Amino acid sequence: MSIIPDNYELQPAETVPIKKPEAREQARLVAALRCRWSKIENLALRPVVFHVPNGGSRNALEGANLKTQGVLAGVPDLAIVMPFGEMIWIEMKADTGSRSKKQIDLHDHFDKLGHEVITAYSAEEALDKLRKRVRQ
Repeated sequence: MSIIPDNYELQPAETVPIKKPEAREQARLVAALRCRWSKIENLALRPVVFHVPNGGSRNALEGANLKTQGVLAGVPDLAIVMPFGEMIWIEMKADTGSRSKKQIDLHDHFDKLGHEVITAYSAEEALDKLRKRVRQ
Protein backbone atom coordinates (compact mmCIF):
# COMPACT_ATOMS: atom_id res chain seq x y z
CA MET A 1 0.00 0.00 0.00
CA SER A 2 1.28 3.44 -0.92
CA ILE A 3 1.47 5.94 1.91
CA ILE A 4 0.10 8.63 -0.43
CA PRO A 5 -3.69 8.45 -0.88
CA ASP A 6 -5.31 8.04 -4.27
CA ASN A 7 -7.26 10.99 -5.65
CA TYR A 8 -10.58 9.19 -5.12
CA GLU A 9 -9.90 9.33 -1.36
CA LEU A 10 -10.25 13.13 -1.38
CA GLN A 11 -13.48 14.62 -0.13
CA PRO A 12 -15.40 16.23 -3.01
CA ALA A 13 -14.56 19.95 -3.02
CA GLU A 14 -18.21 21.00 -3.15
CA THR A 15 -18.89 19.24 0.17
CA VAL A 16 -16.17 21.07 2.12
CA PRO A 17 -17.73 24.03 4.00
CA ILE A 18 -14.78 26.39 3.41
CA LYS A 19 -15.27 29.26 0.96
CA LYS A 20 -11.66 30.20 0.21
CA PRO A 21 -10.39 27.86 -2.54
CA GLU A 22 -6.84 27.61 -1.18
CA ALA A 23 -8.02 26.73 2.33
CA ARG A 24 -10.60 24.27 0.96
CA GLU A 25 -7.99 22.42 -1.14
CA GLN A 26 -5.57 22.34 1.77
CA ALA A 27 -8.26 20.91 4.07
CA ARG A 28 -9.09 18.20 1.51
CA LEU A 29 -5.42 17.27 1.22
CA VAL A 30 -4.76 17.16 4.97
CA ALA A 31 -7.89 15.07 5.64
CA ALA A 32 -6.91 12.47 3.01
CA LEU A 33 -3.31 12.26 4.25
CA ARG A 34 -4.31 11.94 7.90
CA CYS A 35 -6.94 9.32 7.11
CA ARG A 36 -4.46 7.17 5.18
CA TRP A 37 -1.66 7.66 7.69
CA SER A 38 -3.83 6.90 10.72
CA LYS A 39 -3.90 3.28 9.49
CA ILE A 40 -0.10 2.94 9.83
CA GLU A 41 0.33 1.25 13.22
CA ASN A 42 4.09 1.71 13.55
CA LEU A 43 4.61 5.32 14.69
CA ALA A 44 8.17 5.26 13.35
CA LEU A 45 6.67 4.89 9.85
CA ARG A 46 3.64 7.19 10.25
CA PRO A 47 4.16 10.65 8.68
CA VAL A 48 2.82 13.76 10.41
CA VAL A 49 1.33 16.68 8.47
CA PHE A 50 0.62 20.08 9.99
CA HIS A 51 -0.25 23.59 8.91
CA VAL A 52 2.04 26.54 9.59
CA PRO A 53 -0.43 29.43 10.19
CA ASN A 54 1.62 32.36 8.94
CA GLY A 55 -1.14 34.07 6.98
CA GLY A 56 -4.33 35.76 8.03
CA SER A 57 -5.17 39.16 9.33
CA ARG A 58 -3.93 40.19 12.76
CA ASN A 59 -3.68 43.44 14.62
CA ALA A 60 -0.25 45.08 14.81
CA LEU A 61 0.45 43.97 18.41
CA GLU A 62 -0.39 40.32 17.72
CA GLY A 63 1.66 40.42 14.50
CA ALA A 64 4.67 41.87 16.34
CA ASN A 65 4.36 39.24 19.10
CA LEU A 66 4.20 36.39 16.59
CA LYS A 67 7.19 37.75 14.67
CA THR A 68 9.18 37.93 17.93
CA GLN A 69 8.19 34.32 18.65
CA GLY A 70 9.55 33.15 15.30
CA VAL A 71 6.87 33.56 12.63
CA LEU A 72 8.68 33.88 9.31
CA ALA A 73 7.12 35.25 6.14
CA GLY A 74 7.30 32.84 3.24
CA VAL A 75 7.21 29.58 5.20
CA PRO A 76 5.19 27.00 3.22
CA ASP A 77 1.61 26.24 4.29
CA LEU A 78 2.15 22.59 5.17
CA ALA A 79 5.00 20.65 6.70
CA ILE A 80 5.19 16.87 6.50
CA VAL A 81 7.54 15.01 8.81
CA MET A 82 8.37 11.76 7.03
CA PRO A 83 10.06 8.64 8.37
CA PHE A 84 13.85 8.56 8.50
CA GLY A 85 14.25 12.31 9.09
CA GLU A 86 12.84 13.51 5.78
CA MET A 87 10.73 16.67 5.51
CA ILE A 88 8.36 17.66 2.73
CA TRP A 89 6.98 21.17 2.40
CA ILE A 90 3.83 22.15 0.49
CA GLU A 91 2.74 25.60 -0.60
CA MET A 92 -0.95 25.64 -1.55
CA LYS A 93 -2.17 28.30 -3.96
CA ALA A 94 -5.66 29.18 -5.10
CA ASP A 95 -6.63 28.98 -8.77
CA THR A 96 -4.14 31.28 -10.49
CA GLY A 97 -2.40 32.53 -7.32
CA SER A 98 1.33 33.05 -7.35
CA ARG A 99 4.04 32.94 -4.73
CA SER A 100 5.12 36.22 -3.14
CA LYS A 101 8.71 37.48 -3.38
CA LYS A 102 9.28 36.39 0.25
CA GLN A 103 7.94 32.92 -0.53
CA ILE A 104 10.11 32.59 -3.64
CA ASP A 105 13.22 33.66 -1.73
CA LEU A 106 12.58 31.41 1.26
CA HIS A 107 11.59 28.43 -0.88
CA ASP A 108 14.83 28.86 -2.85
CA HIS A 109 16.70 28.90 0.48
CA PHE A 110 14.89 25.69 1.52
CA ASP A 111 15.97 24.15 -1.79
CA LYS A 112 19.61 25.06 -1.12
CA LEU A 113 19.26 23.34 2.27
CA GLY A 114 18.03 20.20 0.51
CA HIS A 115 14.32 20.72 1.24
CA GLU A 116 12.12 20.85 -1.84
CA VAL A 117 8.92 22.88 -1.62
CA ILE A 118 6.00 21.51 -3.62
CA THR A 119 3.64 24.18 -4.96
CA ALA A 120 0.15 22.93 -5.79
CA TYR A 121 -3.13 24.53 -6.90
CA SER A 122 -5.40 21.66 -5.85
CA ALA A 123 -5.41 18.70 -3.51
CA GLU A 124 -5.22 16.42 -6.56
CA GLU A 125 -2.11 18.18 -7.85
CA ALA A 126 -0.50 18.01 -4.41
CA LEU A 127 -1.14 14.25 -4.19
CA ASP A 128 0.24 13.72 -7.71
CA LYS A 129 3.42 15.62 -6.83
CA LEU A 130 3.74 13.78 -3.51
CA ARG A 131 3.49 10.42 -5.29
CA LYS A 132 6.41 11.40 -7.52
CA ARG A 133 8.41 12.70 -4.55
CA VAL A 134 7.89 10.06 -1.85
CA ARG A 135 9.84 6.80 -1.77
CA GLN A 136 7.26 4.05 -1.96
